[in-house]
Amino acid sequence: METRFRSGSCALVILVCVVGFCGFGSVSCGENRRPKNVQVAIRAKWEGTPILLEAGELLSKERKDIYWEFIDSWLHSKKEDNDSYTAKDCLKKIIKHGHALLSDTLASLFEFSLILRSASPRLVLYRQLAEESLSSFPLLDDSFSNNASGGLAETNENNGMKRSDPLLVGRNPESPGGKCCWVDTGAALFYDVADLLLWLHSPTGMAGDSFQQPELFDFDHVHFESLSGSPVTILYGALGTDCFKVFHSALVEAAKQVYYLVL
Repeated sequence: METRFRSGSCALVILVCVVGFCGFGSVSCGENRRPKNVQVAIRAKWEGTPILLEAGELLSKERKDIYWEFIDSWLHSKKEDNDSYTAKDCLKKIIKHGHALLSDTLASLFEFSLILRSASPRLVLYRQLAEESLSSFPLLDDSFSNNASGGLAETNENNGMKRSDPLLVGRNPESPGGKCCWVDTGAALFYDVADLLLWLHSPTGMAGDSFQQPELFDFDHVHFESLSGSPVTILYGALGTDCFKVFHSALVEAAKQVYYLVL
């Protein structure tokens, strides 16, 4: 079985913590009675990463199944009348969903780690893998025509694959047609759920793709109902987008016949 290698470089985040405190003999501190506080400044060589995805990464480090519970909880949550779109309110909602899956002690650590943005480097690595997924398939033209199987043309090792520019490592990859979600089977990319469903219901197509599987890593998020040895399907997409929801639903239903991963 041929394996298409995925590679990624390690990312480095510099956390600069400035702890402000008052000495015991300070008069001004005694008068103002200001509480001790910790101010954290984060400097990184990449653009910001979504806090919702960072929350999922932190939960997956605690237990693999919590990651999938978090996804289901978020996808099935109902919009409340008092929901707003400010960054602060969004953060509160994410923390609320995370707390519901953890003990009180772990919930506090989860919130602290989320505020420190400690999972951001891992998401940058996923961005690089997503870029390599796209660049592994040649584009015939700018119209990004699909082949008969519903995906792009088969992978070509000599197609002049573009390498990630280290200065642009944090930017989201540009996919054909501006699609924000796609499924990589190792032999084809699917940007539309309809094409993916045709492939899932085509035994010959799935059998052919099983000979050219993407490389797997220990940090991959594997669905708990996936069958080892089945055709690999990697969903590149972000929780919170409409396309992620429809792709995820289709792949969960097919999880017993494919090896379903999310990056």
